[in-house]
Amino acid sequence: MKRAFYPKEYAALTRLGVPILIAQIGFTLQGMADTIMVGQHHAQELSAVGFVNSILVFAIILSLGFSQGAVAVIGSLYTQGKNAEIAEVLKASIVADMLQMLLLTLVMTGIYFCLPMMGLDPELLPLMQSYYLILLPSLLLFGFSSAFKPFADSINDTKLSMWILLASNVWNILFNWLLIFGNDTLHIPEMGIEGAAYATATSRLLMVVLFLFVVFGTKRYEDYMKYWKEAKVSWPRIVQLNKLGWPIGVQMSFELAAFAGAALMLGWGGKTWDAASALASHQVMNSIASLIYMFYIGIGTAIAIRVANYHGLEDNHGVRCAANAGYQLILLTGIIASALVFGFRHELAALFVNSADAEMFQRVSEIVAATTVPVILYQFGDGLQTAYVNALRGYGEVKVLMKYSFLAYVVISIPMSYLFGIVMDWGCYGIWMGMPFGLTVVGILYLLRFRKITRHHEATSL
Repeated sequence: MKRAFYPKEYAALTRLGVPILIAQIGFTLQGMADTIMVGQHHAQELSAVGFVNSILVFAIILSLGFSQGAVAVIGSLYTQGKNAEIAEVLKASIVADMLQMLLLTLVMTGIYFCLPMMGLDPELLPLMQSYYLILLPSLLLFGFSSAFKPFADSINDTKLSMWILLASNVWNILFNWLLIFGNDTLHIPEMGIEGAAYATATSRLLMVVLFLFVVFGTKRYEDYMKYWKEAKVSWPRIVQLNKLGWPIGVQMSFELAAFAGAALMLGWGGKTWDAASALASHQVMNSIASLIYMFYIGIGTAIAIRVANYHGLEDNHGVRCAANAGYQLILLTGIIASALVFGFRHELAALFVNSADAEMFQRVSEIVAATTVPVILYQFGDGLQTAYVNALRGYGEVKVLMKYSFLAYVVISIPMSYLFGIVMDWGCYGIWMGMPFGLTVVGILYLLRFRKITRHHEATSL
């Protein structure tokens, strides 16, 4: 009889996952701090922030995904006690991640110059351009810092990233408050949306400084850093990281493409709904959905680490137990989150939108309350895909990720969102109603692939 419960794995995943969860929530709260404070300053600025973030987040997600390619390598080396090779992988990761982010920054620069040609609301365009241009250089800082998190996580030290991201989050919130609204006592002028951009950019600089100090300036990782000088950045290692990292990054970006496509379509406006209220509502729901997803990704990243550790020991049974236990924890989280979102659906908009503009506030409140339905519907598929895509990443099985995610998000979700939101003119509600289809399909595909490779490995090891 197959085991249905995994007490040992629940404990291990929780121990690894809670610090990751806290770190991810801190990362999400940086974006939510912009959203909440900018929304309280002016609703139009909220719409601009939502649109720009839906574009720049492609570079962030590609960077995060690319850096996760190191987890399968370092996690496997960790259980084998190969510390010198881990130092080599970290050095190669820094080089590979920076080269990738340099490329992405150039692409994002090109998109910036295309903004005036996208048919966007002329009142929102100047706000979007200002916010975009300030954040653009800080992408390089984010790319550099992203190499250190997979290193620490893979050796089962998930607390480092938690503390650094929390420090960055506190910085971001403090400077959002000071720069968006201004402070007469400190002689800081009111900067609005530009202040939010500067707060986020400087928080990324802080992350770089803290990672460098802890990794190289303390004895926390002495067992690995003593090999740093001798560690060489080899071309085969960089190629290996690219082969693992790009499929993960692209897979994550396809999912994101569905949400970015949603923002673009909402920016067009409809026959019975306006772009500003639809984009503001989309940003509110995107922030809520992202917060729920951070719980999933905390557990999911722990799954990838545990799978990589077991894979290094060639323990196929442990691999399956880690993945299955992780999905059970994610499913429980999704049920609780869905109940909370539905229960407070009429109060969510008040967290983000200034009620001084009564007409805008009423429209956004009604749209947000209705849009909680499709958000709840896609939790099953989102939880399924989060659990088993991370199991595949930890296993180093990443080639199929791009194919499956392209089918689910680009071929299914985006067209369905266009049908419901634009053709049927359901607006924000319709755009979000297209999401559950793609998420459920890709979740099933990842599960089937995971079962296939684990069964194959078990059969060949007999």
